[in-house]
Amino acid sequence: MSVRVAGVGPVADLLRARVVSDATACVVVAPLVVEPVAVARITDEQIDRLWEQPMRTVISELQRAKADGCRRIVVVVPTTGMSGGADHAAVAAASEAMRVLVKSAARQWGHDGITVNAVALEPERFGIEVSVSGPVSIAPRALDTEVDPVATVSFLCSEGAAHVTGQTFVCDGGLWM
Repeated sequence: MSVRVAGVGPVADLLRARVVSDATACVVVAPLVVEPVAVARITDEQIDRLWEQPMRTVISELQRAKADGCRRIVVVVPTTGMSGGADHAAVAAASEAMRVLVKSAARQWGHDGITVNAVALEPERFGIEVSVSGPVSIAPRALDTEVDPVATVSFLCSEGAAHVTGQTFVCDGGLWM
């Protein structure tokens, strides 16, 4: 079956080209604007552009996915929301808000047989320098190669994941634990 991927950029392109599913599914790649700004200097215009507009887009995409009959919905965000990041409070706040939105949608739509989950990727996938929110784990990275989120997203888009909802899967090779 088809998987609709909403979003632009390298992450969306990768998922659009390679994610497969046996269910009607939708993947939403967080439409984040990466612009370093200190918390004390965030303007109203920046709040709108860096937080409110991305949130509106994700809400609209979730509503569209439900209206289109998607049974598996996945929102892809950076781990920056879980760890924070110097001068990236707006991106971190938007990412974390999207994860909370996933939980709310999962609760609301579960009785309709719809699962909604999140996949958190390493910040570099979203154009955020790794040093900004850097590894918070002292464990060695689990992989020597690039982390590939395709299998995780494909699983969450499948009928095999019908029992998993409202969760965040961290797919970063062990950087964030």
